Amino acid sequence: MSRETSTQRRLTTTSYALLAQLALKPWSAYELAEQRVRYFRYVWPKAESAIYREIKKLHDDGLVTGSTEHTGQRTRMVYSITEEGLTALREWLASPLAPFAMEFEVMLRLFVAPVGTPEQLISSLEQVRADAREMLRFGGEVKREYLDGRGALQDMVYIRALAIDFFISLLNMVDAWVTRTLDEVARWGELTIDERNARGMELLAGVPVEMPAETPVDTPVAPESQTPRRRR
Repeated sequence: MSRETSTQRRLTTTSYALLAQLALKPWSAYELAEQRVRYFRYVWPKAESAIYREIKKLHDDGLVTGSTEHTGQRTRMVYSITEEGLTALREWLASPLAPFAMEFEVMLRLFVAPVGTPEQLISSLEQVRADAREMLRFGGEVKREYLDGRGALQDMVYIRALAIDFFISLLNMVDAWVTRTLDEVARWGELTIDERNARGMELLAGVPVEMPAETPVDTPVAPESQTPRRRR
């Protein structure tokens, strides 16, 4: 849920994400952006420029404070959360959670696959798989870093382990799904539309989700948790 600061500016999820990071330890804007890449890219898809803009706004709001650090001839601004920032963060933690959502562009392209060519869909799927495998490689490096005792927040490994488990599980799922989907798309040229639909029914029957005992009379309605009034 968004809230207003003393300056009446509405805070966003990006605001709270940065406050959450700064509640753990002071960071520079560059380090905050790096943390997004390391842990939040798949659940917080914001451009790096948005982080730099937002941290300055939080500073202007008095929710974070900045101090200049010198390393040799280089200087950098390191941000820390203020008491007002902690209050805002705690209020957000006590508010209702936004409904589950994710951005996954290849799914949009899959839905309109008949408009394009199978080759275009295959290219998109292969890019997603390559991205997932590259992130899995990176995830392995982060896992090694923590197991070696060198993590950026080693004293919070009990939290980081849960997050890494989520990301690696997600990436492995995406990798496996893309591989299955590529196999299916490769067969489309050998099948008529009716045969493709018959194959689709076979796949759907094997999807591991519980169904109602009887066929609903009405078209299924999305859960209330997905209605716009809960979105931030």
